[in-house]
Amino acid sequence: MITPLSGVASVSGALLVTLALVVHGSLATEYQRERSLRLPNETYPLFYQLHISSDIHKGTLLFSGNATIDVAIRRSTNEIVMHAKNLSDIQITVHRLTDGGSQIVDDLTHTLYPAAAYLIIHPRENEDHLVFEEGQQYRLEILYTATMTLRPAGLYYMDYTDEKSNRTSYIAATQSEPTYARLIFPCYDEPGFKANVSIIITHGSSHSAISNMPVKEILSHGELKTTFFQTTPPVSTYLVAFVISNFESISETYRGVTQSVYSPAMYKEKGQSAIKNAVRTVAAFEDYFGVSYPLPKLDHVALKKNYGAAMENWGLITYKDLNLLHIGGPDARFPLWDKVTQNHEIAHQWFGNLVSPEWWTYTWMNEGFATYFSYVITDLLYPDGKVMDAFIAFEADSAYSYNSFFDVRPMSHYVEGDKDIMAVFDIISYKRAACVIKMFHNAFRQKLFVRGISHFLEKYHYSVANELNLFDALQAEVLEDEYLSHKNWATRIRDIMLSWTHSEWLPIVMVTRNYENNSITFTQRSVHSKDELWWIPLNFATSQSPSFEDTQADIFMPPQSQYSIGLEYLDIQLSGKDWIIVNKQATGFYLVHYDNDNLMAIARQLQTNHSVIHRLNRASIFRDLKPLIEHNEVEQVELVFEMLKYLEFEEDPMIWSEVGDSIECLTRNLFGTSSQNLFNEFVRRLVSPIFRRIYVEHTVNISLDTSLGILQMACTADLPECLEYTRGVAKEYIINKNNFSTESEFYATADTLLCMGARYLSDRDFHRVIDMLQEADRESVYYDDLIYGLRCTQSHRHLLYYLEVLLGENSTHLILTEPDNMMYLLYIYKSNLASRPVIWQYIERNYKVFCLSPNFLEHFKQLAGFVPRHQRSQFVRLRQNIANYMKLEGLNPDQKLIESDSPLVGKKVKMSESFQDKFEQQIHNWLLGEIPQSTSRSDALLAASLSASNGSSRNEGILKEATRVLRSALQIVDMYR
Repeated sequence: MITPLSGVASVSGALLVTLALVVHGSLATEYQRERSLRLPNETYPLFYQLHISSDIHKGTLLFSGNATIDVAIRRSTNEIVMHAKNLSDIQITVHRLTDGGSQIVDDLTHTLYPAAAYLIIHPRENEDHLVFEEGQQYRLEILYTATMTLRPAGLYYMDYTDEKSNRTSYIAATQSEPTYARLIFPCYDEPGFKANVSIIITHGSSHSAISNMPVKEILSHGELKTTFFQTTPPVSTYLVAFVISNFESISETYRGVTQSVYSPAMYKEKGQSAIKNAVRTVAAFEDYFGVSYPLPKLDHVALKKNYGAAMENWGLITYKDLNLLHIGGPDARFPLWDKVTQNHEIAHQWFGNLVSPEWWTYTWMNEGFATYFSYVITDLLYPDGKVMDAFIAFEADSAYSYNSFFDVRPMSHYVEGDKDIMAVFDIISYKRAACVIKMFHNAFRQKLFVRGISHFLEKYHYSVANELNLFDALQAEVLEDEYLSHKNWATRIRDIMLSWTHSEWLPIVMVTRNYENNSITFTQRSVHSKDELWWIPLNFATSQSPSFEDTQADIFMPPQSQYSIGLEYLDIQLSGKDWIIVNKQATGFYLVHYDNDNLMAIARQLQTNHSVIHRLNRASIFRDLKPLIEHNEVEQVELVFEMLKYLEFEEDPMIWSEVGDSIECLTRNLFGTSSQNLFNEFVRRLVSPIFRRIYVEHTVNISLDTSLGILQMACTADLPECLEYTRGVAKEYIINKNNFSTESEFYATADTLLCMGARYLSDRDFHRVIDMLQEADRESVYYDDLIYGLRCTQSHRHLLYYLEVLLGENSTHLILTEPDNMMYLLYIYKSNLASRPVIWQYIERNYKVFCLSPNFLEHFKQLAGFVPRHQRSQFVRLRQNIANYMKLEGLNPDQKLIESDSPLVGKKVKMSESFQDKFEQQIHNWLLGEIPQSTSRSDALLAASLSASNGSSRNEGILKEATRVLRSALQIVDMYR
């Protein structure tokens, strides 16, 4: 038996069998052979008793453990295999359990197999008979020692310094997911092996211990205490957790569940908001799914270090303290973000903890459900918080963009090794899966979907499941539904769901109306060239039936490339000028494109009364158009402008957030063309009303991210009010050292405001800023702000002078001794279109100095990617001059100079040049018809007028108002309360 009173785990000496760490000869070869990275299935754990002894209160990192594991034998075998990693001094006793007690098993030894972190118990000699017989049970008593880690993996430590006494205290906490439990104790460290766990912690009397379950008993013995915990229900090892600390707590009990927030004493009262939210959220999940939280308590622990934002250990959630206690001030992304984070981990108590995935292939069943329903429940609890808008901004937008820029994988994806297991905790498992779950939550009808999930949780509680178990639970609900059971797809739920969980990319649905025979043809294809097809839920809103509320699927498009259906079958009536919109409220996770006539009908509706079309669909229309614009796949570019035209009446921040990238793309593609000035005037007309509402009238409540996006859009288009505002704020900060905000941690805020404020500085103001830059401490944030802010000036003279100060012979940066400073050149080039001809001019003047920088050729190669066609001859001459000089001076860098005819030259601007070839004349003609010539202003005249105005001539009231408005924005508008 384990003896806790000594503070060191031990077993009776009479029963102790010390087993060799090293085996020799043929037996060693047998147990060191190449093995699968998955545990064999011949044995499985029934029960763990884990006793950890730690002196962390003294700062001692070594800890000892005693793991007693009851194991059942499924099939006769010569070995018991489990996980153990970085555990030392291992001693093992094995008993065969019988009806009358137990019998020690002699002649056993163990081998460590590091490649899979296995601990293998096997005969000392290669016996012919199978030692561990089917149907038998064994008790393993394993003594060991290990050392705590600094990083959050296994059992790790943190130090805290008390500000008043200046004393340092140490605490320990666990991180077991996904494969770190084996660093804490020998175990079957795979999610499919569930067992009951009884935990005992021996620790210093100045500290306390908490674990998954409530405390059963505490015994004191001198300077130590031993805390015994109640036994858990069957649990996967990745959820086993404990914390040894001197933290204090606040608690609240509701519906028989006691919830507590643990933190350092000085932060104790900051847990009030978290405890109130936790109590409400657990009750909300219970009510929503009809499944009670199964444990008697749930702790929330704020830690200095945590693996990620939080970890969902059953009954003991650990958090990075900033995500639980608001220690660092308000969250600038989204005021309810801390509650969504907490509710994500609470959701896991059902999704992952109560029912666990049988293997990491189904990580999305944990993370996707927790991600999506954390928003759903938070939205129910805080209905004024616009929480589902945040889901679109932080989850859906990432899921859509992931398909465009990264190598992807299916949601259900088999992995084995530790690194591959870690890799599935990604955007696909969290964000893409959340979007797919949201789609079917709506497509199958929300109440039916929830009933199916509830039955799934009830059937597999305290157990493990795979995706087919989940799909079959949904299938049963669909077949019992009086309405859906008659649908032609009602028996195909497995096929429908598998088409999404086993596909890699994202579908595009093309909606083409046949105006002669009143039919619609749906075409589906992948956003990638990969040959994938889906069962796609479709629903419809039309001019004559503009209701967007019912998001249930009207039909499922089968997995075929083309599918035609008559309007009669869909019970839809449309005239030639009517519009149809597919995917109501954008609940389906796919892109929708329309034929030109239908798209024009939508544009007319937006211009007439945009509120008829649901705000989520207005946003999705622009999101779906974005890849067409970016890849020059628009058939009639005038339609894009007709869609944009109504935006001067759009007050919804979410739509502006979705349209920003498209306008930025158009701005980039039209830069330097005859349409640039006209387009800027068009954008100024669109953005001016929303800019005024945010920054002047303060009538629109909006997140910081979106408000800055609108500000950048307005200033880039040279909206005078925006330029005046940002220039005033920039001068307050640069000249008067009036800080933006002591609480804001988002440096992009300062960067955007300073960048926009520096676009058109007068000569006097520009040189004053240069003087401030040269006098500033180079290690300060202030210095960095000036460096990055000045990059946005549109004056060629100022840019040349700025580059000279930055990189010239008398610069504040020495490119020969600090080669990384060449990065500034590339950064300026990419972020300021006006700088590009200036930078080429500067390189021509200074290439002999630049050639001495070890990184110059790599940066030159990257710059070459942006060489436009009309500058190709200049580039060839410059490249040859550089080559000749390097040869003359005998410079032999590690990297070769890019060849003049390299396919990389100009590659980064080919898309813009292709756009101009295809569309610039059409756009110019459209803008000429749209923008009255009397109101069209050239950027040159506008810049001249702005530069002419001297900052000191503006009255002090404008500066004070600009600063006041900025501070208001940086305090994060309280739109969610």
